Amino acid sequence: MASSSFSDRVFELYPHLAAGLGGLVSAVYVHRRPMGGDIALVSEIAFGAAMYALKRSVEDSSSGSTMFAISMVLIHFGTVALATALYRLSPFHPLARFPGPLMWKVTSIKLAEMVWSGKRHVVIVDMHKKYGKVVRTGPNTLSFNSQVAVSPIYSSAQAFNKSNAYIPGKMPGTGLFFIQDRDEHSIRKRHWAPAFKPGAVASYKPVIDRRVNQMVNCIVERQTSEGVSLSDVFAHWSYDVMGDLTFGGSSEIEMIQNGDRGNYVESGQLATAVFETLGEVPALFDILWYLPVTKTIGLVENFAAGLLEKRLSDTAASDKDLTALLMGTRGDSKVGLTKDDLRIESLFAIQAGSDTTSGVLTFAFYHLLKHKSAYNRLQSELDDAFPNPIDSLDLEVLTKLPYLNAVVDESCRLGTPFPGLPRVVPEGGSMIDGEFIPSGTIIAVNPPERWLPGGLGPDSRASKSAILSFSAGPFGCVGKPLALQELCEVISKLLLTLDLKYAPSFDSAKFEKGVHNMRTTIFNYPLTVVATPRRR
Repeated sequence: MASSSFSDRVFELYPHLAAGLGGLVSAVYVHRRPMGGDIALVSEIAFGAAMYALKRSVEDSSSGSTMFAISMVLIHFGTVALATALYRLSPFHPLARFPGPLMWKVTSIKLAEMVWSGKRHVVIVDMHKKYGKVVRTGPNTLSFNSQVAVSPIYSSAQAFNKSNAYIPGKMPGTGLFFIQDRDEHSIRKRHWAPAFKPGAVASYKPVIDRRVNQMVNCIVERQTSEGVSLSDVFAHWSYDVMGDLTFGGSSEIEMIQNGDRGNYVESGQLATAVFETLGEVPALFDILWYLPVTKTIGLVENFAAGLLEKRLSDTAASDKDLTALLMGTRGDSKVGLTKDDLRIESLFAIQAGSDTTSGVLTFAFYHLLKHKSAYNRLQSELDDAFPNPIDSLDLEVLTKLPYLNAVVDESCRLGTPFPGLPRVVPEGGSMIDGEFIPSGTIIAVNPPERWLPGGLGPDSRASKSAILSFSAGPFGCVGKPLALQELCEVISKLLLTLDLKYAPSFDSAKFEKGVHNMRTTIFNYPLTVVATPRRR
């Protein structure tokens, strides 16, 4: 009887206070020991179920017990949210001294919303114009607009680890791009390194040559009275190339020949956009992983897994492709990876190797065609270097053409879809460009606007260390040599063999407005051109 009386007093006189105090304790606990969003959600549901059971034990009304449980959960969760928001806005927060928009300090959802808009690069630049060199863009996130910050964050041997934004949902296995720890990343990078040594990259040239010639023919054949979409051609070409290099003769992608029948380009871009957006709110990603909104990631993973299975079952396959290297069956390879890791790595190779290259090529030709003096100057340099455009392009000659390489560098700067490369400040904190940043803070450098020789006038100087098109330091892109070779060959071959101009209906303002960057570049308005075979 005494026990029943005590229960009545607890649940009738003090439920709101008990739930509120519990929420406050939970807020402190989660701040000190962060947990996954899915675990937090299950815990909240379990709390509600426990409240329902306890209330039902002293009351026969099911509806009354349900309403009681709901109110307790709302009070508990509301207290957690309120306490968290007040702390993030308080002068006691480690990042309190850094300026930034109010709501951005409260919740990372504002970051996710910005990323999903595809205009992160525009929003962040505007923030720096308003708030200065360092901007607080999230509860625990800072953005630097500083060249000095590049070295300690990215380039030095002690570069900071990647943030939780790189966790690929709940997929089994991991890949080079997704590994957060610097030392672990270096170990995996050694598996990839043999594929991008000078000799290995040169050995891929026959594949690239064949595919480039195929692309030139495709541009002419696909052309209608409205022109041809270079954006689509570049996307299809790059998928074909990465299919060849990753899976050898087992690849059956063939988008240049057959088009994108499986809608893999769009699916891959959508999956990347979802990953990039939800990466800003990992706790929400944990929850949404189980819902349809993230299923595009699974579709792309299944596509890569299917290609991998076919390659693994092909007993006659060459041992020169990337799969052989990662399996450990290529002569220059390390110990083979697990099958789960192989699947993630092949997914990354196909998506990252194709999407970024096609995006940069689209930007390169958009700007070349917009600035005809640059187009003509580059074409003249190439004509002098290669009198016979039908011949295979000598890589040694390409690397020595100054204007071509300037165009490639500038295209990478303008077109690489990496507006944020989030890193985590290590234990003990760090001094970055005169500012002490506490440990655990997520930071990124906003790419400076212009770093070309004379690009901002006669007294301006280039500073290539500020360009992060391929990241930098220990986490730098291992595939950079291959990407640069592809860009040089495609740009050169197209200018040597075709005369290109914007299609009559092309609208450059609509093109620029339709560009959305979210670790992939989505062109909602295609780059449409008219192509005419050159006669020299």
